[in-house]
Amino acid sequence: LHAYSTGNIAFSDVNTTNDLFGAWLLDYAATKMARSDLIGISGCIFAVCFLTPFFRWNTEPSSVGLWDESHFVVSMSLYDTLYSFTAILLGSLVTDNHHMTDQERVNFMASGKVVNLVASFGVARIGLFFFDEDYLGHFRMFLLVLAVFVAAVFILAQIMTHFHVNIRWKSMSVRLTDMHPKKTGEFSKSTAKLKPRQVAKDFWRHENYWAWIGMEVFLESQNSFVNAFMKTFVDRLVHDQGVARELCDWLLSVIRPLGLICGILCYIPIRRIGYKKVYPILFATNIAICMYMICFESHTSTGEIVAFLLVYPAITGAVASSGFHLAMSDMVLEMKKTQAIDERQDEPSLAGLFMGVNALFCKPAESLLPIIAANMLDTHFLALSVEGSEDVQRTLYTLLIIPPLVFSFVQWASWRRYTLTPNDTNQMREDLRKLELMNRRNSDDGIGLAA
Repeated sequence: LHAYSTGNIAFSDVNTTNDLFGAWLLDYAATKMARSDLIGISGCIFAVCFLTPFFRWNTEPSSVGLWDESHFVVSMSLYDTLYSFTAILLGSLVTDNHHMTDQERVNFMASGKVVNLVASFGVARIGLFFFDEDYLGHFRMFLLVLAVFVAAVFILAQIMTHFHVNIRWKSMSVRLTDMHPKKTGEFSKSTAKLKPRQVAKDFWRHENYWAWIGMEVFLESQNSFVNAFMKTFVDRLVHDQGVARELCDWLLSVIRPLGLICGILCYIPIRRIGYKKVYPILFATNIAICMYMICFESHTSTGEIVAFLLVYPAITGAVASSGFHLAMSDMVLEMKKTQAIDERQDEPSLAGLFMGVNALFCKPAESLLPIIAANMLDTHFLALSVEGSEDVQRTLYTLLIIPPLVFSFVQWASWRRYTLTPNDTNQMREDLRKLELMNRRNSDDGIGLAA
């Protein structure tokens, strides 16, 4: 636990720097080439980095030394860096396309979550059902096959962004037809360069973005903590109370799919009233269930804890996933309009940096709760390995309930400052079209006068 806590500090520093630099590199590369050209390369490297945490240098679990700490930091940094870069790359393809309506974005994100729902449930069930956690040899082979499959899908995505694929089953042939670049969601590349001072100024005056950051910092901290300690919560608060291992494995398997289902269901009210009004409802729900668990339940309330582990991560995951790209798209649109008003229509897109600056604040927060929890358990409760430890269960119950209560309230307070609504974004989209048309006409008139 001490090594885990120390590793999280280093891991947080490395990935905060990498995410910001990666986002800057992505937006810079977008001035030279289409963002979609990087999908295959980024995806294949990410698939390789995904494997690194599962191949330890030292296979003896009883001896944790410098090599183990170094492996933890290096492998998780590689994985998270490429995960973040790939997520920023794919997300910026959507957020940078301000011609997409809210309806189109909702349909796009909902369809992606349906695929993720099936994939995450299937992988979790296979991993927990067929493999023994005390011997990871066969599990590593499964992960290797999975990584190769994912890399192949990324390469396929690379092809599909540039070509229309026609499969002729009778002749068993595949025909690739070139697609016009405009159909891929890409726009003409900017001739201007990224200027650090101007970028900092644009973000500094973006009030809605800072309201978002105030909410997102605590949300990411909650999500990362739940993901890191979920198996510990289930083992110590559920399995140690007498619940069968098989039922606990099913619980671990369905938690993430439930979050995706909740995220998909959230798109129903989001399509009607917008994520701006949906988020406070979800924050209030988390506050209510945490208050109930504090006032009426304890670490021995196994059934209620199972219900909480099903509901709370689902709601928190839905908040994190359902509106993220919608909000990013709206804030990128707002900045593009500001740039157009300032007659900076050739300014490079900052779609990647919106997520990179988000990581600058959120990555350190992601490691906060795991570090606190690991130190609490390591310093005060060395009996963690003893099954049924009362003190450990009580502490874990506190860590499970108190942070969501405090963080959800802070999120609700920060989100009140966010002002973008569907009507606002529709109006901004129309205003931006008019400004782009006006700037194009002025440019054509200037060329005509020069001729």
